[in-house]
Amino acid sequence: MLLRTILTTPAYLGMLVLIGGAAALLFYIAWRCLNGDTRTWALLPPFPFQVSKHNTWPFMLLMIGLTLLTALPSVFFEAARMEEAREATWNVVFIPLALVILSFIWWPLAWTPRWFRNWAAQNNPGATPWSLEEIERVKAAPPSKRRNRAIKDIARVAGEEHVEGMVPEGILDKVEEKGIKHDEKHGITPDMDTFERAKIIRANRARWKEEKRQQKQARRNHQS
Repeated sequence: MLLRTILTTPAYLGMLVLIGGAAALLFYIAWRCLNGDTRTWALLPPFPFQVSKHNTWPFMLLMIGLTLLTALPSVFFEAARMEEAREATWNVVFIPLALVILSFIWWPLAWTPRWFRNWAAQNNPGATPWSLEEIERVKAAPPSKRRNRAIKDIARVAGEEHVEGMVPEGILDKVEEKGIKHDEKHGITPDMDTFERAKIIRANRARWKEEKRQQKQARRNHQS
């Protein structure tokens, strides 16, 4: 009966899909970052106010996903008219929410994967997060999508010489060229931090959206 109520009520079903889907997406992205296949993100600069020396955004994604997952039962309690249970759920949400706030400034190394701890122990943010042993292990692995992702990442952060002949020719140039074009399009310079980049991108998108709306309106006026 409860499941039927949720499935036949657009508001409940929408919230269930929205919250559950968002949590699943965040967990997936974080898993892709932390499982060691792609490590480029580790070399990105941390947010300006972070206490941690290292980028913590996969931890942020995990904690935000955990917060959403904790809030998910409230949809069922709302549908079942269990008001006290729904309120209790939202009280519990404050626990992972506190971890979200923590994640913006700090990421305990004990909570990071082994490859990240080993890299952080070098105390050199510019060092490659791939060890020679790990590179050889990836090269010796059977062909798979996961291996291909790792090889591309090794070529990107450790150097193509480590996986010579294993990366499709020109693929890294295309990625770099795409990034350069993106920055040029938005007027982003290398000295800008994450927040400055995000602010410029949001402003540009809003401006382009408004210009597009005005162009559509002008065409309608012309046709009439």
